[in-house]
Amino acid sequence: MDKTTQEQLDRMLAAATNPELPAGAIERLLARIDSEDRVVTMPVRRAAPRAVLGWGTALPLAASLALGIYLGAMGSLDRFLPESVTGELAAGDDDNADLSGVSEAEAYAEEDVS
Repeated sequence: MDKTTQEQLDRMLAAATNPELPAGAIERLLARIDSEDRVVTMPVRRAAPRAVLGWGTALPLAASLALGIYLGAMGSLDRFLPESVTGELAAGDDDNADLSGVSEAEAYAEEDVS
């Protein structure tokens, strides 16, 4: 608020009259406030600790599982793993090697059926 507006507001408030309170008005108001109970209390709502803890731990675990499956199937982390873990296919230069094991599972299922 700038200075002129403040001065105008001060002049207007100085010109206003202050009404006189009737005798005992404050005591009557305080007595009425004490006699009436109009306070509304709201219950505190708390989330169940299990629900918060369950989702809070499940989401990062599910995301890490999905990321691990994706990276394992793509073979992008094979260069960081020892050859004894990845096998000879990962050590070779064959880009079409099936490192996911899907072809082995299909071959096993075909042998089991026949």
